[in-house]
Parts: sequence; C-alpha cells; structure tokens
Amino acid sequence: MDLARRNSGWKPAGGIISFVTYFVTISSLLCHLTSFPAPVMGAPQNKNNAGSILTMAADDLIQPSASWLLDRSKQSGSWGVDTPRALLALLRVSADRSAATTTVNWDANSVQGLILRQEFDIQLLLFLLRNQGSTPQQEQANTLEPSRSLFALTLTAMCRNPRDFYGHDILAPIMALEEDHDGALLQPFTFAFNAMAVCAGGGHLKRRHVVKLLESINQSPVQTHSIDLLAMVVLATSCLYESSPKYRHLQDFLEQPLKMIAAQQQPDGSFDHNVATTALAIQALKIPGQLLNEQQQTSSKPISLPAWRPDLTVDWLRSQQKSDGSFGDLFTTSEVLLALATQPGYGFLYSQCSNLNQTAQLNTTTTESPPTVPSTIPSAGSLGGDPSQKIHFTYVIWIGQNRSEIHAIQLTIPVNSSFYEAMKIAAEADPHFEFSASIWPNGHYIHTIGGRRDQYIGFHFWLLFRMPFMPDPANPPSVIAPHYVAPAGVDDLYPQNGEYFLFWYKDV
Repeated sequence: MDLARRNSGWKPAGGIISFVTYFVTISSLLCHLTSFPAPVMGAPQNKNNAGSILTMAADDLIQPSASWLLDRSKQSGSWGVDTPRALLALLRVSADRSAATTTVNWDANSVQGLILRQEFDIQLLLFLLRNQGSTPQQEQANTLEPSRSLFALTLTAMCRNPRDFYGHDILAPIMALEEDHDGALLQPFTFAFNAMAVCAGGGHLKRRHVVKLLESINQSPVQTHSIDLLAMVVLATSCLYESSPKYRHLQDFLEQPLKMIAAQQQPDGSFDHNVATTALAIQALKIPGQLLNEQQQTSSKPISLPAWRPDLTVDWLRSQQKSDGSFGDLFTTSEVLLALATQPGYGFLYSQCSNLNQTAQLNTTTTESPPTVPSTIPSAGSLGGDPSQKIHFTYVIWIGQNRSEIHAIQLTIPVNSSFYEAMKIAAEADPHFEFSASIWPNGHYIHTIGGRRDQYIGFHFWLLFRMPFMPDPANPPSVIAPHYVAPAGVDDLYPQNGEYFLFWYKDV
C-alpha cells in the first residue's frame, strides 16, 4: 500500500495557538458542550441506485465492521489520532439511516456520538498545537498523524464549515504546499487527495491545480498502485464536476480513468488483490451511477458506465473479512465502510449540506461589512440604594457569523449578583434579551436568546465572552483566544464594574 494512502497529504502550518490557548479552548468546550444533545447531521443525501444495490449486497459486511470500529473506541476511550478517519467512515454509513437499506447500529445523535465528536475536536486542536511554528515541509515529514485534508473531510461530513473551525481556516493552507519535505513535488495521490478535500469543503482551487490534477490521469497505468491514484483523481475530478457548472467539461476526463480502473479488476473480483485498493476502486466506480442520476434531469451527455462485476468484488471482500468484523486494521476497515456506504464516502460537498439553507444568517461567505455598535445604549437595573453596592456593566448580543444583528444594554445590578441574575433583568427590559435555559447539575445552560435557539444541525450555538472593552464587530474575539472566552457558566460569573459580556450566536 502506497504510504501516501495512509497519510493522505502534507501536514499544514499550525495556527497561532499556545498550550494555554489549547487548555482554555478545551476547558470552554467542555464547560459549554457537555450538556449538548448530539447534533443531527445535515449531510447531503445521495439517491444513487447502484450504490444502494451494492450496499444491500454487502450489508452483512457493514454491520460487523462498524461494530468493530465502535468497540475499538470503547476499549481505549477513543480512536486517538485515528479519530478523523474512523468517525468519517461511521458518519457515511450512518447516513444510510434514511435509505431503504439495513443500516449500522450507531446513532450519531446518541451520547456516544456526541463524545466522539468532541474527541474529534480535541484531536484537531492537538494537531494545530503540535504543528505550531513548523513549516509545511517539516510537518509533511511527520507520517504518524492524520493530515489536515482528512480533518477537513470529516468536518465537511459533519456539515461543519472547515473554513471556520473555532475561527481557524482548515482549508486555506492545504493547496499552498506543492512540494514535500524533501523538496520534491508532492506525490500525485497526495495532491489529488488534498484537491478533493478543498473542493468538498468549499475552498478555491486555482486553474493550475485543476490542470495538475488532470495531468495525473495521464500517469502510466503500470506504475505501482496506479489504481489508487486513478481512483483518487476520479473522486477529486467528480467533486469539481458537481461543485460548479464551470467544471461540467470535466466529465470528458472521467471516462478514461474509470475504464482503466475497471479493466484491472481481477478474476476473483478484487483490485490489485488489496483490500484498501479495492475499497477505493469501488468508490470511484460508483461515480458514474451518481452522475447519471443527476444527468437524467438535465440535457447533459450521459457518462458511460464502466464494465465491472461489483458482485464479485463484494464476494471477495467477504472472504477477506476477519472473524471480529474488521479487515485487519482501522485504516483498511474504515476504507471498506466508506466504499460500501450508499452515501458518497469521500465524494460530498459542504455546499449541499441541508443546514446551510436553514441558517442563512450564519453564512460566512458574505462580503458585507458588519454593523457597528449602537450609538445609544439603553439602561436597566436597580438604580436606588447605595451606589457603592452597585455594579455597572454592559451586556451585548451578536447574531450570526457576520454579526448581522447587534443589541446592547447597560445593566446596574447589586454587588455579588451573578450574570444569570443580570440576564433576567435584561430580559424584562428588552425582548431581544429574553432567553430560555435548561437546568443541569452544574447550573443553567442557555439555549435560546431572543427567539434564536441552538441548532444542532451545523453546530450553531450561543458562545459567551467576558471582555474588558466593548466588543468590536469589525474585530471579533476568537474562540481560541485565551483571554476572552468565559471561563465558567452564567451562574458562576460575577460581573465587575466596566466589564462587557458578549453572547454571540455563531457556528462552531
């Protein structure tokens, strides 16, 4: 197996974060997230009939493999650095829950699903921490951890914006590196995997990147593991084809590599007698069926279907499955699950996530300037009594990723009053500050303010910041900044004179 398959790309420059930043970020995540119900996936649904037939034929393979993955996470508490790959596989096969096929006995909305998502966040933050200060070439040399591209694909599978992971753009650096740590050009497989991750996440590929991707198709089919390369190029090219009408001409570049892959199917049904290679070939060979479903609704020239025997392939995979349900290791087992899922394994687009239309106010692509702080801020609270026993501070609300709506109120409260008590005063004075909360053992969890409730589809939540100055919409605080994320819940925060408390409704 090509090493590039296992590592899938270069390791990008880490964000500007410190250990203190990481600790504060994780602490705030755990304080704010532990009471969350698990989010419902908003991933795009695909009605690929060929994929459904293949999945039904291989249903007896899918359930034991998924159970083995879940058992691995239970034994050690998590999958560790393998979390993004294993979670991606489970997300894709669990997306079949809406299909007519028998599905995996794993609910993404369960407590276990939520814990695994939180583990993913922790692994990605650790990845950024480990790689801070390193050049892309230095990070590329580390082959013992997952790549940024794999993290980005898993974020996309969760319908979480990979361009805004706690204020950090995961996609931006991926295509910046075209050489590895030895100064040589990236392997074509790694480049294609990176291109697919950027495309799926809604990032921008330059023309030279597309040209380089298509040039990879002309690689000699006799080179070692050429099936891997051809399949990955097909997946990346088909992603571009589906992402925008300007890439419709790329269909002409798909048929030849698909025929080359199909022609290399062995008499026993495998591809290269290798389980992982066979799994990747299946993903590529399912592409024509997916495209045909779309082309039936348009006047596009239909793509030709390559000649291959999926029934033989499933039978061969069945002969390779271990008694414990795995295919030998986590990498290979995850690849097989991605291949056998009805929903596209790697081939899906963030732009097709159903939650985006439901949360238009959180769109991060707008170029409009954020509004300014209101020039006149109303006041509320207890005005009588001893002034020395009063606290004066400002409570601010931002709505949306681009701060499309801003409300502020100056509050006067008795000394030693919690922020929760202050919130009740604000709610009585202004309907924009009316809120609802759930009561948990560690206090109140605020889930709705001004009629806007946490949305588990897409991870849109109310985040609380405590700041010494008025928050500036043109320079918003970052969730990974250690200085302003509220260190506790609303019951355990006690405002001081001149402070500013910001509740921001944004996607995380």
